Amino acid sequence: MKYNLIFYISKKTSYCERAVRKALSAINGEVHQIIGVTTPVALGEKVAHSLRICPLTVIVGGFNSMDDDNLATVLSRVFSKSPLSLENMRKLTSQNGTDGYIIRYKTQILLALPDSPEDIESMFSQELLSYISDKLSPKTE
Repeated sequence: MKYNLIFYISKKTSYCERAVRKALSAINGEVHQIIGVTTPVALGEKVAHSLRICPLTVIVGGFNSMDDDNLATVLSRVFSKSPLSLENMRKLTSQNGTDGYIIRYKTQILLALPDSPEDIESMFSQELLSYISDKLSPKTE
């Protein structure tokens, strides 16, 4: 399964990249593109493009900003006018109490993770990996 990795106002990018790669390799995840963006507009463009070519997009960073470019604020604005319900969104929490999000729509998943390799590692539980694998694996009959 291919996925795109987008760094948004992120720090520790190489460490976070390693943590994501390690976690997703357990379900045969293979990074397709790694992209860096610093504005909400650029983020929107890259996420839209990414979801057209990969079933999974992972955003790392952006939660520490106190401005309108905070990732939680940006996602809230984007999905406020979408057909998504709370059944399609779930908050992820690391052992340190840091938040992330998983958003699923039909056959696509968007993961929003903090820019901390330790938090990323603790968020990728076996339950989360099984969920991603189950939702993105082609169904055979």
